[in-house]
Amino acid sequence: MKKTPQVTPPSPGSFQVPEGWVLSPHRNTSRYAMEVAYGRHAWRGIYLNDGAGNGYFAPGWNGLRLARNMRVVQRVAGTLTILSLLFFSGWTVKTVLDNKEYHRLSAEGVQTQALVQSVSTETSTRHRKNTDRTYTTDTAAVVTYSVGGDSFSGTVEHRSHSKDGYPEPEWRPGESVELYADPAAPEKIVVLSPYLEERTNPVNGSTWFLTIMGLGLSAVPAVIYFVSRSSRRKAEAL
Repeated sequence: MKKTPQVTPPSPGSFQVPEGWVLSPHRNTSRYAMEVAYGRHAWRGIYLNDGAGNGYFAPGWNGLRLARNMRVVQRVAGTLTILSLLFFSGWTVKTVLDNKEYHRLSAEGVQTQALVQSVSTETSTRHRKNTDRTYTTDTAAVVTYSVGGDSFSGTVEHRSHSKDGYPEPEWRPGESVELYADPAAPEKIVVLSPYLEERTNPVNGSTWFLTIMGLGLSAVPAVIYFVSRSSRRKAEAL
């Protein structure tokens, strides 16, 4: 179990008020006041406490100004929480709808073999702190296929990731691709997916993974929001 760091206020008689600092009208001996003054993340250039409850602010500062700063942090964290939840909710809903459309075409559509005519790729990298670099290749292929004796052209896309360099393009000109096409609207196509072929429910492991990841990432700004809200109220009493 992680122990809470000890906060050591100055001993009686050893505290000296910095020149120009102003005595706070509030007497505060709370742990929060000592944390702000002498804790690990103390605002040493803003607030000090003599250990007996008398607080002092740097010129131009007071508890209300600290509280306003905390309000800004609170609003930013709240906004990031909402945006994160909306982003992952939208991503999850889109994935479910795409999966639903795939299962509809696999059940009601026509399975056909398409020929790759041309391929274009885009590559990118991502290197987050304390993680390996991720290499991404986006492949877009123009394909031709037949439905009901008529020929059609469309575009299929695929994204690949690797830790060992850029993945090879998913398709190359001249290769064949298995598709499902909507007989009523042949321009609607999906690439046959072995993963989805083994599943019948549009809500599957990938959608649950997105949901859990979204909740986990949204929890970070949410925690900051609640901490800053609590700190804002406490700062007003310094």
